[in-house]
Amino acid sequence: MKKNDVILMGIILIVGLIALFAMKMVQSNDQSELQVLIKHDGVVIQSYPFTEKTDETYVYEEDGERNVIQIKDGLVSMIDADCRDQICVKTQSISNNGEIIVCLPHKVTVEIFSDQAVDDVLDDIAD
Repeated sequence: MKKNDVILMGIILIVGLIALFAMKMVQSNDQSELQVLIKHDGVVIQSYPFTEKTDETYVYEEDGERNVIQIKDGLVSMIDADCRDQICVKTQSISNNGEIIVCLPHKVTVEIFSDQAVDDVLDDIAD
């Protein structure tokens, strides 16, 4: 390997580390403004602020369908559902902006959004 190759690899490594650090900083700053949106068939049925201290359990029941969503210790999870496949219950807990849990048989989604995105969604619903 030539000297210039080593220098180029070092520069690429440093730029990559700086980008990774910047992404982590932005992500940690967004955490204070997050909301958990619970939707049924695309319609928002409940929203909660999402922080490390949020401790909520929401039970969605309609037409004999039941989903239980838990927000606790900085994680959002579907802890119970009466659908046959149970994929939503087996889905890993979510904690970052843009992550989602879906119960396809019941058409229920649990999403984490920033406040700005939530305001835009609620404005669209109002229109």
